[in-house]
Amino acid sequence: MFDEPFRWMEAISTRHSYVCEKLAKGQPVIAVPYNEGALLLSFSPQPGKIFEVYDRIAMGGLGHPADVERLRMTLLEMAHLEGFNRSAQDVTLGRLLQFGIAPALKQNFEEVQRAPYLIQMLLVEIDIDGTPLFYRVNYDGHWEKFKKGTVASGNNKRSDWIEKEITALPFASFTLEKALKEALRLWEEGTQQNLTEDEVECAENVFPKSLKEAFEHWSLEAAVLCNTTGKKSLYRPISEAEITAIKNTVAK
Repeated sequence: MFDEPFRWMEAISTRHSYVCEKLAKGQPVIAVPYNEGALLLSFSPQPGKIFEVYDRIAMGGLGHPADVERLRMTLLEMAHLEGFNRSAQDVTLGRLLQFGIAPALKQNFEEVQRAPYLIQMLLVEIDIDGTPLFYRVNYDGHWEKFKKGTVASGNNKRSDWIEKEITALPFASFTLEKALKEALRLWEEGTQQNLTEDEVECAENVFPKSLKEAFEHWSLEAAVLCNTTGKKSLYRPISEAEITAIKNTVAK
C-alpha cells in the first residue's frame, strides 16, 4: 500500500518520456505577430495542423492527428457554447484554457490507466483591443502565455533557440511577407541548432534538411488572424498563390 504513490510517480514519469519521444518526430509550429495581426505556420506531410477555432482564435497542433482533431473539436464546441450562453466577446483563450481544456488535459494525463494525448498546441488570439496573444499548451495541461510569439516543438533545444530568436526580432512591425520569410528562416536554422551528433543524424533521417527540400516533399500550412479583414472572423488561410510566391523567394 505504502509504495503506491511511488508507482504512480513512476508511471507519470514514464508517460512524460513516452509522449516526448513521440512529439520529437513532429514538425515545429511557429506563431508570430505581424503588423496586421498574427501568423501561424508549419510544414507537414499532409494538411491538418493549422485551424480556426472561433472568430478571433486560431490553433496550431503538433502531435498525433487524431488527438489534434479531438482537441480541436473540444475547443470548437466550448467556444461556441460560451458564445451562445454569454456573448462572442466573452469567448477568450484565458477562459477556454482555465476552465476547459487545461483541466481536461491534466486529468487525462494523470489517469495512468488511460492513453495520454500526444499533442502540444499553439493557440493564438486577437483580443478586443487588436493585440495578438500567444499560448502554448502541453499534453499534461500546463500552459504558458507569450506576447511576442512562440513555437511548439518536440525538441526542447530547437524550441528554445527558435523562441529566443522570435523574441529578439521585431515581428510586430513586419509585413506579412517579411514575417513569413523570417519565420521560415527560423524554422530552417532551428532544425540544426544546438543538437548533438546523434540528434543531428536523427533529424536528418526524419526531417527535411532545408526549406527547398521541405517545400518539395511536404506542405506548408499557414494562416493569419488579420485585424483588417473587415469581417467578424479574422481568420484567413494563406493562399496557394502566396505560398508559391514565398517558396520562389526562400527555397532556392
